[in-house]
Amino acid sequence: YNNNFQKTKSQNVNGIIVKGDTTRYEVKFIKKVDGDTIKVKFNNKNLTVRYLNIDTPETVKPNTPVQKYGPEASEFNENILKNAKKVELEFDVNKKFDKYNRALAYVYADGKLVQEELLKEGLAEIKYVYAPDTRYLKRLKKAQNEAKSNKKNLWSER
Repeated sequence: YNNNFQKTKSQNVNGIIVKGDTTRYEVKFIKKVDGDTIKVKFNNKNLTVRYLNIDTPETVKPNTPVQKYGPEASEFNENILKNAKKVELEFDVNKKFDKYNRALAYVYADGKLVQEELLKEGLAEIKYVYAPDTRYLKRLKKAQNEAKSNKKNLWSER
């Protein structure tokens, strides 16, 4: 069963109607917040973006100590984006924002899916997966399993 035929929910993101198909929107990377959140310029306005389907150890959460591999995830995230010539966002079919009003998206740096790169390095794990927003879940699981079997970072002591 392929859920690409599901009705996509359109939503206004910084003045652009985003459908949640596989359209990629070019943005300007401003800065990383942590391993799974960044700030970008989207349609000439600032936008905070939370990565879909993954979670990285905390580094900036209030009242939370910096978690192991958090700084590494944060740094990896920043490096891949600040060195990219082209940064793009792709939205999934349903939710475009979370409760903190952060845009939920897949993030690409020069065509590479950043979520996948973080998972391959063992600096993120698959979390906060809410159907139908699971377009790349198979691909992400494969990356996570690769890191697990190589006991990389987060998986080194589990």
